[in-house]
Amino acid sequence: MPEMKSVPVKNLALDLANYRTVRQNDEISAVEAMISTSPDRFWALMDSLLKDGYLPTENIIVLRSDASKLTVKEGNRRVAALKLIHGLLPLEKLPVPDEIAQRVNQISSVWLKANKNAPCTIYDAADAFIVDRIVTLAHGKGEKASRDQWNAVARARHNRDANAVSEPALDLLEQYLVKGKNLTQAQAARWAGNYPLSVLAEAMKRLAPRLGLKTSPVLASQYPAVKHREALEMILHDIGQDRLGFEEIRRKEPDFTSRYGLPVDSKPKPGESPGNGGAAGGTGGPNPGGGTTGGGGSTPGVPSKPKAVSINDPKAIRKILKGFAPRGKNREKVVTLKIEAERLDVAKTPIAFCFLLRSMFEISAKAYCKDHATTGGPSAQKKDGKDKSLADLLRDITKHLTGNNSDIEMTKALHGAMAELGSKDSFLSVTSMNQLVHNPKFSVAPSHVATLFGNIFPLLEAMNN
Repeated sequence: MPEMKSVPVKNLALDLANYRTVRQNDEISAVEAMISTSPDRFWALMDSLLKDGYLPTENIIVLRSDASKLTVKEGNRRVAALKLIHGLLPLEKLPVPDEIAQRVNQISSVWLKANKNAPCTIYDAADAFIVDRIVTLAHGKGEKASRDQWNAVARARHNRDANAVSEPALDLLEQYLVKGKNLTQAQAARWAGNYPLSVLAEAMKRLAPRLGLKTSPVLASQYPAVKHREALEMILHDIGQDRLGFEEIRRKEPDFTSRYGLPVDSKPKPGESPGNGGAAGGTGGPNPGGGTTGGGGSTPGVPSKPKAVSINDPKAIRKILKGFAPRGKNREKVVTLKIEAERLDVAKTPIAFCFLLRSMFEISAKAYCKDHATTGGPSAQKKDGKDKSLADLLRDITKHLTGNNSDIEMTKALHGAMAELGSKDSFLSVTSMNQLVHNPKFSVAPSHVATLFGNIFPLLEAMNN
């Protein structure tokens, strides 16, 4: 029988093998992963705790692995937030919004005393299976409680790790996040817990024969030692960026792989369907939540819903910002600006958005310089002590990020950003952003902002890794 008791928050250990993301090395890394996967939900939860304290309406589910180790299996976000408020984990290592940081610093001793413990239901190690069932029912079944439901990645990870079911799309994704050559650290952190996995599974069924492989599991097992690795990684990246979805993948003409330079599919052998994934219970077709486990492709008669948004649609900006999770010291204001920018309707407030965008670039640039001040990084000041212009500072940072153009992949990723920011004619150039501030007649159109934001965002993201 489980034991129900109030446990000091300091005695509870976060689950470093949480299904929402890849295994973490320590608790601060685990919290970073939670924030990267779903920043809005994490800070909303912390805001609620600061306002109302911990409401003991539901116990934390805990697994006792030995006499002293109590690992949280259900309630990791709640316990993580409590640990941050109590100072058990360092706030300065995380991109905490200004308002949250201020309230934590001003928290009363009464609040701290009242929320020192958390109500827990403690199971022994022998009951691990029961605990897993409880967690699965809580997060994997689509309940409409306030819990953050498992997405496709978490469901697939649980399916593979707890139920020993083949999940080739997840296997390929996790290898790509470690060995891929065309993604940033921020993208790797975000996609480890939130990625269109069912889209990748659909693509893999068609990709395997084009790469000379029989099935999706074989493709996952042989990556990165596969033919046309660069093209495969471009596809993985485009799926993660929502540039490639079910509609494009399932379209017969033109075949989606043609844009990546892959060879035409060979005819299947007798009795073999083209590009069959071959994995029983693998990641299957789409569902309304953006991914599945345990399917076998598309559902007959059910049209797919494309996730892509036109690059000149202001909605594309909100889509990009939603997945933006600044990391590192001195990023608190960047997080606050990001949240405010995400709330704006760019179609109605393009100038206000550009003001926030310029502020994000300037603060991010200065924070980046502080990060690398002791390792030969760029300085935000000239030799005479005056601040560099934003254009010059961003140029210096780009040189540092690319190793003076020696890092070919990073150079490619940031080329568009510097071209836009450096061009006096670009609507999102440093010059134009200055004009927005100082010229009473200069303005911008929402469609221009939406189109060009995608070009300059990689630099903003890279400065906040």
